[in-house]
Amino acid sequence: MAIGWQASMETGARVLDAQRKALVERADVLLDAIVGGQDRAAVEKALKDFGDYSVRHFSAEEDCHLKGICPALRWTGVARSELIRIVADFRLAFEREGATPRVAEDLNCKLSDWVSRYIPGPETVLPCVTVAR
Repeated sequence: MAIGWQASMETGARVLDAQRKALVERADVLLDAIVGGQDRAAVEKALKDFGDYSVRHFSAEEDCHLKGICPALRWTGVARSELIRIVADFRLAFEREGATPRVAEDLNCKLSDWVSRYIPGPETVLPCVTVAR
């Protein structure tokens, strides 16, 4: 059920790629904790790690000197608010139902969709990659 980082997600901007890869990896850890039936404490830990890293990641993107000219950063505010909504919805469902297959599948679908929309491949980012290097 993992989203998994793929080479097609790479932009060529090393720092941006490393941050986004770490975000996807943390999402996968969260999904694995739910699907694997880990206890509440393990799911909470994975959710906290994902949430904390998301905040650091978006803070770095907000501070990027390429913001406004880099297509990879164009939708940072929208992406951040959508991710907050996804995590908030997950938390409510998890608190009501626990780590059920339905809760896990819903989170997986929403996170996979989010990744496909906000972690573009190099064809979207090339204009600013040369500036970022």
